[in-house]
Amino acid sequence: MDLELLTPEAWLAEQKRLIGFAIRFGDKRLAVSTIHALRKLDPSLLQDGVSRPCGAVAAIAKQGNRVVGFGFAEDGGEAACMVVVHPEARSLGIGSSLVQAMIQRLGKLTCNVATDNTASMALCFRLGMTAVSMHRGPTGKPTLRFERGTTNETARPRHPDSISQ
Repeated sequence: MDLELLTPEAWLAEQKRLIGFAIRFGDKRLAVSTIHALRKLDPSLLQDGVSRPCGAVAAIAKQGNRVVGFGFAEDGGEAACMVVVHPEARSLGIGSSLVQAMIQRLGKLTCNVATDNTASMALCFRLGMTAVSMHRGPTGKPTLRFERGTTNETARPRHPDSISQ
């Protein structure tokens, strides 16, 4: 498997194909806001600047010339975060590789995972991410907020839609 962090130019060339990949293989679990963020992504955010870290990351995993995984995060995951792996390539460590590359590129990562998405929750826990709060996601499901690369002081313990204990 080869992992590639997309440049602004590569994103512009692959954007439609990768959005299609995410929709087709995302098992209807991707938030509409995430797809919208992909469609509206300013490619310059993918550029790692000397005086500023990159604002977004788009990473693909390939086996040969075939895309088998795609990860995207904007604003450290605050604006959007997603990982999609082709069903035939799941359980091969592709999701882990994508998330690790995203964390390394951004320095931190936040993502929200519905509690019925056990595979994604397991991935987050396996990579040392911390569940810092629970809230209602965009579809009304209980959703965990995971963070990695931030301290507990900067973690947001409450979300506007927090579920009371």
